[in-house]
Amino acid sequence: MPGPCALKRGWPLQETIIKKYRAMIRTFTYIGWSLFWLLIWDVIVTVDFMLYLERKITLPSMPLTLLGSALVVLTSFRNSSAYNRWWEARTLWGSLVNNSRSYARQVLTLIDDEGELNPVKAVLLRRHVAYVECLSAHLKGGDCGEDVTAMISREEYERRTRTNNFPNDILNVSAAILADEYKAGRLDSIRLERLEATLVEISNCQGGMERIANTPLPYPYVTFPRLFITLFCIIVPIGLVETLGWFTPLASTVVGFMLLAIEKIGTDLQSPFKASEHEIQMKALCANISGNLNSMLRDATEKQR
Repeated sequence: MPGPCALKRGWPLQETIIKKYRAMIRTFTYIGWSLFWLLIWDVIVTVDFMLYLERKITLPSMPLTLLGSALVVLTSFRNSSAYNRWWEARTLWGSLVNNSRSYARQVLTLIDDEGELNPVKAVLLRRHVAYVECLSAHLKGGDCGEDVTAMISREEYERRTRTNNFPNDILNVSAAILADEYKAGRLDSIRLERLEATLVEISNCQGGMERIANTPLPYPYVTFPRLFITLFCIIVPIGLVETLGWFTPLASTVVGFMLLAIEKIGTDLQSPFKASEHEIQMKALCANISGNLNSMLRDATEKQR
């Protein structure tokens, strides 16, 4: 019977096998039913050609090769455009994270206190957490949950149904609060201008994200690669079956799998905020911003004690 040490040594191997198995399943299920139906089609063509078709219909290989090369170039060009959109969206979220930290630092250091920590600072930081969560829902085309009422008033939350850009309204109210602090003498014009400049940077990040979310790729970019790949996958087994015989389903399915995977990746990347395998992880980014701001506020409160 193996001892405890042997069992411990066996666990990493089992975990590695499980991870590889899950990665393999995830890889093949990424394409979905398209790969399954492609395999069925390849088998039908091969069986029909090898067993039943009396007059053999074949296609020359040269046109297939040229068509496949042109198709890869077209799809790669589309995927490059889609990836640029995805990367710009991720860059804008990264800039939003940095500007959120800068905004929190400026709120905590530039607004004057009166004996103890000014309660407006906590209000502004909580409002900013509500802002990024509502922005995430806005980019997905959905509605922010009621959990944001812990950071903004119920009355303000109910106004979301009467506006077309609720995150921007949250920013506007935060700017009004800063203006009130200026009128109360807890901010001078220079510090107010610096805070306003940071809010402008945050607003610019939001505008860039909205541009990506509201401006899809042109229709031919999306439809033509998908159409041409479908036609190519239908034609490929007909062109290969005379040469490969019973091995046609294997070769044709592998070729189709690569093309379908490329097309699926481009389709997912072109909408970086929609739910997909490659969507921008806005929930994690919002949690990161919330954690940073809460930590900064907690440190500022402890220093005042």
